[in-house]
Amino acid sequence: MREAAAALAAPRQKAVLNAAAAHMPEDAQERLQTNLQSQLRKLICKGLAYLDLSDAGTASQLEPALSFMKLLIERFKVRGQLEEARAAKQWLRLQGLLTTEATTQAEANLEILLTEGNHRRGGGLKTTKGGVYTPNPKNQDNPLIRNTGNDVILNCNKCGIELRSSWIFDYLGKVHILVPKHGHSACGGRYVPTDAKLSVRQDNPTHLDICPHGSQSRHCVKCGGSGICVHKKRFSRCPPCFAERREERSDAKREQ
Repeated sequence: MREAAAALAAPRQKAVLNAAAAHMPEDAQERLQTNLQSQLRKLICKGLAYLDLSDAGTASQLEPALSFMKLLIERFKVRGQLEEARAAKQWLRLQGLLTTEATTQAEANLEILLTEGNHRRGGGLKTTKGGVYTPNPKNQDNPLIRNTGNDVILNCNKCGIELRSSWIFDYLGKVHILVPKHGHSACGGRYVPTDAKLSVRQDNPTHLDICPHGSQSRHCVKCGGSGICVHKKRFSRCPPCFAERREERSDAKREQ
């Protein structure tokens, strides 16, 4: 399903008879003739109809694909009604499957499941709900991170969807806008500011945890970080410790 959604093209307006016909590339003509997109939409609709979208596990597996298909539809609806799209019946059918009560319930179940999982790990969830970014509690407690209260507009560099963030990482006088480290999960794009003068920083807690000595805490020798070996070096830069760890991993694989 995820592969099928990734190959799905966005809906297009119906051709206007009186409009001048634009030249269509040969590869586009071939795709049109073989009707691949129509078959793909039909396959997706049939697959969604068979799946139990109220199940949180299913929702977790399909969330990127469902979000991407919803995004294609929403972007088209900004320009016009879905009834005006080519293959409108298929797109309306797909929209109906994506907006059913089962799908809505699945999203709610998934959110509950993720929240419970994060609480069990002692962490918390960052969110982009409503197009507004909020970092997880661990990052919010970081003294170098603060909420300015002034939203900065970000856009996904692939699909263009908008996200607002008022959180910054302020270190040594350099201010960076905080953004989700995994970007836009629906399409795999990265969030970039509309103002090219602004810089961003991904919300990876490890990279944002700076010690008083100016290093990442896990790599600081003076702080005794978790990434420092008994020889006062990083594990990756200490030949004896690196070899020992490599041997341990090899032994573990053989035991499996």
